[in-house]
Amino acid sequence: MAPLALSPLVPDTMRQPLTLLLALAPIMTSAAPAAAMPAADELEVSVQGKAYPVDELTDHLPASTVQGALEQLELYRDWIEAHDYHVSLSRDGRVLLVTSSKKVARRRMKLVEKTLDGFDALLSPPDRAGSDETFHSAAWGVGDHIPDQVPVVLVEIRKEQEYHALLAGLGEARDDLASLAHVHGMRPGFSEEQFTAAVWQEAPEGFEIGKVWRSENELVNRLVRLLTFRSYGPQPTWLSLAAAWSVELEVMRDIYCFPYRSGFVGVGEHGGWETELKREFKKRKKDPLSLDEFAGWRPNTWDDHKAQLAFGMVEYLLRHEPEVLPRAAEAFRLRYKAGFKTTHPDGSWETNPAYQIPVEDQLDVLVAASDHELMQRASEFMRSWSRYRPRRKR
Repeated sequence: MAPLALSPLVPDTMRQPLTLLLALAPIMTSAAPAAAMPAADELEVSVQGKAYPVDELTDHLPASTVQGALEQLELYRDWIEAHDYHVSLSRDGRVLLVTSSKKVARRRMKLVEKTLDGFDALLSPPDRAGSDETFHSAAWGVGDHIPDQVPVVLVEIRKEQEYHALLAGLGEARDDLASLAHVHGMRPGFSEEQFTAAVWQEAPEGFEIGKVWRSENELVNRLVRLLTFRSYGPQPTWLSLAAAWSVELEVMRDIYCFPYRSGFVGVGEHGGWETELKREFKKRKKDPLSLDEFAGWRPNTWDDHKAQLAFGMVEYLLRHEPEVLPRAAEAFRLRYKAGFKTTHPDGSWETNPAYQIPVEDQLDVLVAASDHELMQRASEFMRSWSRYRPRRKR
């Protein structure tokens, strides 16, 4: 190795120590084993606080946990490495979290684990080990898709330009994602069932951080909606949104994520809609809740009253009939699968991407999971909330 020339700007008094240090540098470098530290460009994934080189994950974790994570990660790997982001995997492998640093990752992963616990208490999916059950999704075309297979991807982004870079990168990686930049470029984030992922900015410009936008709430709410889809496929809007609010309120003690809402949010609404529901149903003692008041809620729209009623319904089921909601979600999965694709007697078939489970069918499912007095009991709960005492089923 040729000797390194010292800059004339280095004072003479420093030349001798520096010359010695430079001479020793090759020895010091070769003293450490080559495998002691990962290469500078080698991506790592943290699991329960321990980092593993991504290409060695299968040496340390169950193959069932790693396979889906690696498939999902491949779509984001170039962007992650280019912007120096950190990757974490939840304990059970259901969530792949991408954050701006390890410090942020530690805080956010605590929320992820709490959210997973909340989701399991509300909508724990059935054991499908060895099952060939599938679901259909308009976002994914006509193919059958296996529930609970790939992890949900959550990406929290610190800078707007990084957000736009990710949108562009996703569009370049897959033809079916080419429209993301056009559709979501002016928004602070998005959730896409199409590839089971949510991406949002930590502090988007133009939003009052803390008063209007809270990144932690975005994480919890978006994760629950994607977990619901991951396990049960497309669900009625009221169930998907209200389940997310229920867990968000449980984990964060408030609600700040209101998808597709553009109007003013009252201060009291951040605590749910208990007050509004009490007031309404005290006047409706002879007019019990009807499912058609909220079950026809169209996807990707906002409706104040339907949101309130859906929230009340899910809160009732969670507190007093917790077994009903998972049964209903599984039955809705099967109903949607049957309705989305129509097969004709001659063997030909066609799809209906706009298909929604009819309200009458939803009522049949809920009654089968509970009984015919379900809506009456839900009405009584909304009237008195925490003071409600359930009657015995006949």
